[in-house]
Amino acid sequence: MRTKVAAVLAGLAFVAACGPDVPAGLADKVESACPGLLKAEPLAVITKGLTVSQVESAGPDGCRVFVSTGQMVLSLGLVAYPSQEESERLTPMLCASGTLDPETRSCEAGQPDSKELSVHAVAGRWNVRVHVYEVPVDDEIKAAVQRIIEDLRSSDKVKNA
Repeated sequence: MRTKVAAVLAGLAFVAACGPDVPAGLADKVESACPGLLKAEPLAVITKGLTVSQVESAGPDGCRVFVSTGQMVLSLGLVAYPSQEESERLTPMLCASGTLDPETRSCEAGQPDSKELSVHAVAGRWNVRVHVYEVPVDDEIKAAVQRIIEDLRSSDKVKNA
């Protein structure tokens, strides 16, 4: 009996550690519209409680996400610079503070708002912009945006281009 209880508890801990529940079909929508740009897990955090109706490409280096109300809740874009040095030099100019956080190599652009968040980051020679709209911004949303940035930094899209 103790072994079964321990196994169940271990299974629950594993599920909790895997992150948010990804709604059925979301991973397929993301992968078909925005391959290499966005993953379903951080998007599920951002859209928690909402129904994602559309994920669409915004050119080869961009992605947009809409919910059932027709509102766009996420816009993601990459801008290529000639080198990583140029990206590190120019990206801070897009920041409200004029500097990148040394730990995350990212910054918030514009004034923080309770329903909007815009983050710029360096990913190799790329400037990454993630903009969240019409979603209550809290630490969980900010962490999901950072996860999107980290996923891009380790993606073939950014490494091989």
